Amino acid sequence: MKSKNRVIKVARVLSKLMSDREGIKVTVGGSTAYSCGGRINIPFGDFTDPDYVSMTHGYIDHEIGHEKHTSFSINFKSKLHSNLCNIFEDARMEKLVGSEYPGAKLNLEKLVLIAIKKGLFSEPVSSDNPLSLVLTYCLYKGRVLGAGNLCLDQYAEQALAYLKATYDNNFIHSLTEIVHGITNTRSTRDCADMAWKVIELMKSTDEEEQEEPENGDDSDDSESDEQSDGEQSDGEQSDGEQSDDEQSDDEQSDDEQSDGEQSDDSSTDTNGNEASAEDQENGNQTSRIIKSVIDAIEDDNIEVPDFHEMIAEELRQEAENFSPSEDDSELRDIFSNTLPVTTKWKEMGLPFNNPELIPSAGKAVYRTLHRALIDDTEELNGFRNRGRKLSSKKLVGSVLGDDRIFKTPVIENELSAAISILIDASGSMAGGYQEIANAVALAMSKGLQSLQVTNEIGFYSSEMCLYIAKPFNQKYIDAKRFQVCSDLYTPSGEAMKSALMRLNSQSEDKKCLFLVTDGEPSCPGSFIEALELAKILGISIAVLGVGMTRDNIDGLDDKYFTNLECVSNLKTALSKIVKSNIF
Repeated sequence: MKSKNRVIKVARVLSKLMSDREGIKVTVGGSTAYSCGGRINIPFGDFTDPDYVSMTHGYIDHEIGHEKHTSFSINFKSKLHSNLCNIFEDARMEKLVGSEYPGAKLNLEKLVLIAIKKGLFSEPVSSDNPLSLVLTYCLYKGRVLGAGNLCLDQYAEQALAYLKATYDNNFIHSLTEIVHGITNTRSTRDCADMAWKVIELMKSTDEEEQEEPENGDDSDDSESDEQSDGEQSDGEQSDGEQSDDEQSDDEQSDDEQSDGEQSDDSSTDTNGNEASAEDQENGNQTSRIIKSVIDAIEDDNIEVPDFHEMIAEELRQEAENFSPSEDDSELRDIFSNTLPVTTKWKEMGLPFNNPELIPSAGKAVYRTLHRALIDDTEELNGFRNRGRKLSSKKLVGSVLGDDRIFKTPVIENELSAAISILIDASGSMAGGYQEIANAVALAMSKGLQSLQVTNEIGFYSSEMCLYIAKPFNQKYIDAKRFQVCSDLYTPSGEAMKSALMRLNSQSEDKKCLFLVTDGEPSCPGSFIEALELAKILGISIAVLGVGMTRDNIDGLDDKYFTNLECVSNLKTALSKIVKSNIF
């Protein structure tokens, strides 16, 4: 297998990825990233690559945000309506996730930077069609205002600048006003309403363009008629003047000058007509472009990139392009076959076996494990007024009345252990064994908590996966969360791998995993892999067998196995484990 450091690094990465997130289970395996009904899967890729790790964290936080904050019951009016709503909803819910979990905010910000780096979020260009530019502006500006992704603001403003070549100031103002409304959204419905306003804005622009040419033509006709009338009046006046006396030579000269001015006016009119024709052609082209936007909206065949799908595709490509060595392939097999972690389980309420014995059993755990788990350090750093060893420094102060001149030993306790207790809750544990195992788990947690030793209690089966009844960072013990009912199969090896990765993330020097089971794991090969992983991580494993013989499990060291028939026998069982120097 690959070096110990590589295994430890991958284990730490996966322990963070697979930690419980709002009851949503995270799995690692295959080459496809997906989210489906409370379960998120991450493909197994190069977990030593910081970008790949950041993408997986960001993808998980993004999907958890949808699971928690997005309504999936909205009736959309078109495919474009749905896609545009999703653009705004992504920004809205990522802001909520970031405000709830500061770590998730950092993960999502890194994900956006990676999207820019990989070209998933690209700079708009002037040749992009107006509909694409509108969607680009909504995407980038929505994320700037909604999720706080300020790195996208330049792209958003660039898209808006390109839109000004097609749309007038009224359209630009209305669009920016709609998009800025994302700061006031409170639900997916609000985002859907925003999206429809954008669509209606683009469609209404086409109607305005159709009305303007008609009004313009009427105005031109009116001006032409007025001009014709004016010319006719001038003609009548000219005829009247011709009936008078003949004009002088000076008047003829004026007529020649007038002819010259008329020539200049004709030249000006020609240039004006050319400019007018060019403006008209530009207007017609703009109208055609806007008409094409409307046609595209009506056809509803627009492909709008989805951030979720883009990241999922990138993860898939990274996983498929990852060419692991033989050692890395072994790592993938080991870490892929793990159980998802959850903090919720529905089948609860099983009574404890001999509940009256649990308090005394907890005290027995305290006494038995005290010397094994806590290092007693004796130092001569105390002072008293009687003893055998004088302190030369204190003798100086004795003349001032301080008679504490004798050194005395002070014992300091140093906590140096973290323990994970894993309880089999498979169907074979029914019939009394589960009640015993649950009582043992509660007693051990109480004893370790009295010792102030970091501990975690987990139950597992093929249906519940790895249910954490008490995590490492929780001091309070809720006995009701230990009353687990048994069901289905026994994925001991898979549960041990997940528990080992969580235990490995703790900072204590001494680490041990206690497995309480009736034996016979569903996958013996996975159990052997878990034992090998524990060895590499430097974690000891002890098995407390409930209603089983040593032969029920292969690969386990005999000295770390003992039978346990009742919670009252817990002290004897633990004493045997401690004497084997498991710590």
